[in-house]
Amino acid sequence: MELHASLKAEELFFIGPVGITNSMVMAWMAIALLVVVGWLGGRAPALVPSGIQNFLEFVIEFLYKTVISTAGPQGRRIFPLFATIFVFILTSNYMALLPGVGTISVPNPKVHGAMAKPHSLVAIAEAAEAVGSRPSSQGSPEPAEHHESETVHLFRAANADLNMTLGMGLIAFIFIHASGVLAHGTKGYLQELATPWFLAPIKVMIEGFVPVSLSMRLFGNVFGGEMLMAVMNWPIVAVPFMGMELLFGFIQAVIFGMLTLIFTTLATYIPAGHGGHGHGDGDHGDGHGGGH
Repeated sequence: MELHASLKAEELFFIGPVGITNSMVMAWMAIALLVVVGWLGGRAPALVPSGIQNFLEFVIEFLYKTVISTAGPQGRRIFPLFATIFVFILTSNYMALLPGVGTISVPNPKVHGAMAKPHSLVAIAEAAEAVGSRPSSQGSPEPAEHHESETVHLFRAANADLNMTLGMGLIAFIFIHASGVLAHGTKGYLQELATPWFLAPIKVMIEGFVPVSLSMRLFGNVFGGEMLMAVMNWPIVAVPFMGMELLFGFIQAVIFGMLTLIFTTLATYIPAGHGGHGHGDGDHGDGHGGGH
């Protein structure tokens, strides 16, 4: 049996020219779950919380204290993005471990076109065997044309799609530098990046690499875990690896969120004695560039 693995997310169906991928479906499911949990926890708030409200308040308070202890009072502005990134990544990573993710396939719309039946499910073993070969006129197997699989996974981890992680990396990148400009002013922030002047090109390169670093780290770990769980597909053997994926899923959410928090804190840092807008001294510039 040949295991089918694709680095890119695969289209399940099309809405006009827009392809809806299996990772998008998982991302929407994670968002829907968070919306429902948030609504259930906040629909009837009580002074003495219990149940879902108590759990949500515990999570929010823990994340808020983490931000304030790291960034100080200015962390109140960073908290919404930090909490959103952390909770979404953690939820998406854990949902990727649910039964059926990566083990249920449907006909590939690129191969079957309009004849594909969205509701017909195929076991992953049969799907992989179907992809492996097609009989030629001489009776010997030959690769499928255009390297297109006969089937695609119905569900795929949202963060195993580089488009998703890169999108979050770009959001973090824009937020970091927009916060720096708001804290120091455009001129002050540019001077901050150019201090000392001979390190300016290196600092610009480091700053530009931030979204790539954030996105590739998360994508690589989640995609690698997805492939590992697909290979270790025996119940007893998979149990310890499932525990590892629970731990790594949490760690990846912490790393992405904390790096965003730290980079933003460094970008908005104003040394003592400097009021309002303006830029810090050379030590601040060195710290910001070195922190990335």
